[in-house]
Amino acid sequence: MTALVLVAAAVLGVLGFYEPCTVATHTLYAVRASREPRVLRDSLLLAVPRAVALAALVAAAAAVGPRATLPLVVALLAMGAIYLLTVNVYLPVPHLELHRLLPGRARLPDALKLGLTLPACTLPLVVVVALLAALAGDPRLGALAGAIFGVALSAPTIWYSLRGVPPASREFLGRAAHASHYVTTALLWGGAGVAWLATG
Repeated sequence: MTALVLVAAAVLGVLGFYEPCTVATHTLYAVRASREPRVLRDSLLLAVPRAVALAALVAAAAAVGPRATLPLVVALLAMGAIYLLTVNVYLPVPHLELHRLLPGRARLPDALKLGLTLPACTLPLVVVVALLAALAGDPRLGALAGAIFGVALSAPTIWYSLRGVPPASREFLGRAAHASHYVTTALLWGGAGVAWLATG
């Protein structure tokens, strides 16, 4: 179970970057960051607070979440349907902007603000990781899974910040964002099927 939770956290974290509401803002940030002299510092400001915040969120959810498989199956099916629906329908779900809880938030570096913002389309993926950790019944595993998700979500942004975003990469990111709805839906529904069969 531990390996499943950690692998899921890493895969879903990377996949979260390619969701349309994530890839647009993060790519724009990477283009700007690649021209800045403090790109390494900004990369840490992006990734470390995000990993810490997600570790805390997923650990808390794992401590109080359900210990049964059925809620996980239902959540996976529902979230897959939502991702498929958003191919053609815009759902006005707000981003989770944790940086707004900090004092002096208006003066915070952009990297820190982005790191402490979870785009709306990544929130269901975080919920899946939290439910898996809750199913394992281990908040410490939840903390590790949350941190891995945060690092995996940040890694492509850091990569493009350090190397720039050439036209070929921009074309790839556009195609990936379009396909991510279907890939995410397939993974969520496939995961629901595996979870259901495992309890059968």
